[in-house]
Amino acid sequence: MKHLKLALCLLLFISHLGVSQTNCALKIDDNDISVYLCDSRIGKFKTIVVELDVPATVSQYAAIVLDIERYHEWQYKAVNPRLVERVSETELYYYSEVQTPWPTSNRDMIWHIKITQDTLTKVMVSEQTIFPDYLPKVDGVVRIPEARATLTVTPIDKTHVHVHYILDVDPGGAVPAWIANIFAAQAPWHTYNNFVQLVITQGDDRVTVPFIEDY
Repeated sequence: MKHLKLALCLLLFISHLGVSQTNCALKIDDNDISVYLCDSRIGKFKTIVVELDVPATVSQYAAIVLDIERYHEWQYKAVNPRLVERVSETELYYYSEVQTPWPTSNRDMIWHIKITQDTLTKVMVSEQTIFPDYLPKVDGVVRIPEARATLTVTPIDKTHVHVHYILDVDPGGAVPAWIANIFAAQAPWHTYNNFVQLVITQGDDRVTVPFIEDY
């Protein structure tokens, strides 16, 4: 049964990868975190794909994803992340601002997150979509007009998961190519490197959520 579950997880992951991305180029492969830039699914900016293994269970991973107020500890350049509305245990809206290099203005966004889990494979999927008009705009900050992301967390064993993250984002406004390139590859690498370090630092103090089952 264990081998069957693992085979189903891998089949789901491979099929998802094949359908979602084309013409991908590996941009960063460092500290066991791989960042690819692929043909875009929604616009002129490249689709970002991140692959890595994390020393955590699915439930432990979910607990961090749902702890919005601590996003500034691991998300690259995140400012003032806060919960806006909790629809249910597995669905919420949150606000966050992102610091950007001069001469561009900071960006902000309102994300909708909805988490589901396959009862057989225990694969967790977090679908994330931008709702730019959910809150009034902030003076001096550019509201990101369009973005969507899919986070797939696949259990490898009882203490490790494989993470597959896909992000499409239109940063809005006039963005120089060099700034777009920084945030296209470096930002997700730093984010996930910080995430892994946070998991390791938590050690035995890692929390779980009761509505997500582990492998």
